[in-house]
Amino acid sequence: MKLIEVAVNVPIRRTFGRSAPPPLPEYDDPGEIAGESAEENNLQTFHYHLPPELEGVVAPGHLVWAPFGPQKLQGVVLRMADYSPVPTKAILRLARPEPVLTPVQIRLAEWIATQYVAPLAEAIKLFLPPGLLVRADGTVAVHAKRELRATLLIHGREVQTRLAGLARTTQASKILAWLIAETEAHPEPYPGMAAGVIWKEIKQAVGVSQRAPLAALAAAALVSVEDDRVRLSVSTAQAQAALHTMQGLDRYLPIIGALAAADAGLWKSELYEQVACDLAQLRDLQHAGIIDLQEQVRSRDPLAGRSYARTTAPLLTSEQQAVWQQVWVAFTTPPGERRPFLLHGVTGSGKTEIYLHAIAETLRRGHQAIVLVPEIALTPQTVARFAGRFPGRVTVIHSELTTGERYDVWRAIRAGQYDIVVGPRSALFAPMDRLGLIVIDEEHESTYKQDAEQWGSFKVFYDARRVARQYAQMTGSLLIMGSATPSLDVYYATQNGEFHLLEMPRRVLGHRGDSQGETLYAELPPVEIVDMRQELRAGNRSIFSRSLAGELLATLDADEQAILFLNRRGTHTFVMCRDCGHVEECPRCETPLTLHEAAQQLGKPQKLVCHRCNYQQPVPTICPVCKSKRIKFFGAGTERIEEAVQEIAPHARVLRWDADTTMRKGSHEAILQRFASQEANVLIGTQMIAKGLDLPLVTLVGVIAADVGLFLPDFRSGERTFQLLTQVAGRAGRSERGGRVVIQSYRPEHHAIQAAAQHDYAAFYAREMAFRREHLYPPVRRLARLIFWEKNEQKAKRESERMAAILRVRAAQMEPEPGLFDVMGPAPAFFERFRGSYRWQILISAPDPAAFMRGVDIPFGWRVDVDPVAIL
Repeated sequence: MKLIEVAVNVPIRRTFGRSAPPPLPEYDDPGEIAGESAEENNLQTFHYHLPPELEGVVAPGHLVWAPFGPQKLQGVVLRMADYSPVPTKAILRLARPEPVLTPVQIRLAEWIATQYVAPLAEAIKLFLPPGLLVRADGTVAVHAKRELRATLLIHGREVQTRLAGLARTTQASKILAWLIAETEAHPEPYPGMAAGVIWKEIKQAVGVSQRAPLAALAAAALVSVEDDRVRLSVSTAQAQAALHTMQGLDRYLPIIGALAAADAGLWKSELYEQVACDLAQLRDLQHAGIIDLQEQVRSRDPLAGRSYARTTAPLLTSEQQAVWQQVWVAFTTPPGERRPFLLHGVTGSGKTEIYLHAIAETLRRGHQAIVLVPEIALTPQTVARFAGRFPGRVTVIHSELTTGERYDVWRAIRAGQYDIVVGPRSALFAPMDRLGLIVIDEEHESTYKQDAEQWGSFKVFYDARRVARQYAQMTGSLLIMGSATPSLDVYYATQNGEFHLLEMPRRVLGHRGDSQGETLYAELPPVEIVDMRQELRAGNRSIFSRSLAGELLATLDADEQAILFLNRRGTHTFVMCRDCGHVEECPRCETPLTLHEAAQQLGKPQKLVCHRCNYQQPVPTICPVCKSKRIKFFGAGTERIEEAVQEIAPHARVLRWDADTTMRKGSHEAILQRFASQEANVLIGTQMIAKGLDLPLVTLVGVIAADVGLFLPDFRSGERTFQLLTQVAGRAGRSERGGRVVIQSYRPEHHAIQAAAQHDYAAFYAREMAFRREHLYPPVRRLARLIFWEKNEQKAKRESERMAAILRVRAAQMEPEPGLFDVMGPAPAFFERFRGSYRWQILISAPDPAAFMRGVDIPFGWRVDVDPVAIL
């Protein structure tokens, strides 16, 4: 009897307990819960045996149907087992004929589940396209799309011959067809032809006895009749068109024309978009032998129909050449001896060209590459660069794809049709069996971490950067992380020798003459810091400082482009009563509501919106507390910035790029394309515009409020501010036009703002690491954050206190030396309520938080966030 170990797709309570198993449904056979209480098994897997017909068929990675209590559930086979501690049941059948996971993906899923204290079934889902796993036997959530495809089989006169078999024959059509044939057969008039053909001759040739059909043709001005002689009164082409209409063949001609223009044929839906036709007409043409009509699998390719300009590799600069030489040496180093790379290059230094060279070398060696970008917004621009260099070998994975597109891309990658996958963090789990390179661009971005605050998100709050390091180690792949503002965690790893540091401190402007000429460098744009306190003292209460307003007008007058950055959506920050100080808050999240005026432009009333749960309410006219009518709007959002730009520069063409304007599929790409093609000359946006965009005509960047988020009670607030300011400043001056940056701040003396203004990463790193070492914050010590969600406030507090006590006992049991483990809290989270739930949190400081929590029962209601990117 062949035994297998299976991860069943069932929501098992998250627990790392080693003694008593958690309560599960009632089972009619204990073999279904094997391994639950086993000391050595913390991943909650189950043992089954194979029925005889599946022995030698089922392998690790296969998706199977298995009995689980009274249910039938899907599960992934992890490995063949030598024994089971309890009696087992047989699996029922295969759910898919081929394995859905590779052996290395199984090992990586187990590592993720262990490192992030998560159910293994949830870790496995990261590797599978949405809809592949189903919960009920017999249902199919996602499948290959099949569609009819039409192809033209014949051409030229043979088409006309076959079409004749579909024609409706009338006496008039017979006459007209005969006249057309005679005219085409005798292009030079034979005796009597110039004057026409005698009617008697036509009657005998066609077999027509009545003159009525001839009269109908004459009435339609197709023929003329004089002295009993008949001739065409239109050209043969016009006559042929009229004949097709009379025969009912005109409805087939557009179909044939569209297929003739498409060498490889057309899908039915494509044909329907080009021609007004139906399936019955296609079947007629098929029966006539004119077209071939077959049902085929149609791949839903998200890049279908797109073309990208071909590019060639330029001559590397001296800095790029020095960096590339070190990367190339790594390709020749045994995989076990490789260290990952951190490519620290200023904005515009040419990091992408190093990625492209690395990919080219990877492909030359027969391997594949994954390129991660932090945002969907960057995917189109990145794809254009990579597809232009490696045509036909690039595909994308991201959350804006439909379920069908995600499934088809997954199938195509698994079949080896693509060698390069581009996308946000989920692209890391593409099924590449020849992986040789992982690139993580803008590695400092927090979006590489699955957000534990995201409602309804996966139960695995993983960090793609840390997972990529493990994945590269398992596969022997090269890992390159790049950024102009590296995260302190990764830069700290370079100081400890875990990463190899590569640096490119100069911005590349281009090459003199052509791509092989002398390299031209550009200085980073000068940054002016404006003290908004001085602006207020001078009587300027505008959103714009006098300096920024002047620079903006000068930029527009020079026919150049400007980016205005504000890390806030909406029109105003909050609404407050000036008499009693009441601030309108979300009743479910207890955070200030933001005013949105865009709806008013569509004829709808203004509204207040919660940016955490999307709760909405009308704008109050009377204070609900003191009944005062003195309601005041404070702060500014992207909508208000747009209004302010139009006030000082009515001729400005403005685009907004924030979460409100990018809700529809493809909106990121559409906004970027409009701005790049100069349909607009001012782009107002939030964090999206700070991430890796290359826009040569942008010569001005204005930061409206540099202090947003700077003083939040989070140890990473200074790091995030420095990164945002440095990155958004890097959008300016990427051409010979040069650029300038204006940063507005109420605390211009803060070290993060000063370092960003000087483009001085080293100074910021030294100052920030001194703070982290003093308080043992990451990267000096790792953190885990346990967040408890509960509708009842008192229950949330009690459960958090109970958990904190358990963790302190755990720390006392494990303490090899004082201060190695620290349990902080419990305390209400900074944002205490979210969607009606109260949130309390506990922080654990430990060298290995997952190992610390192993052995602790963590029931439902808790979210475990290992290596959190925020503690708000």
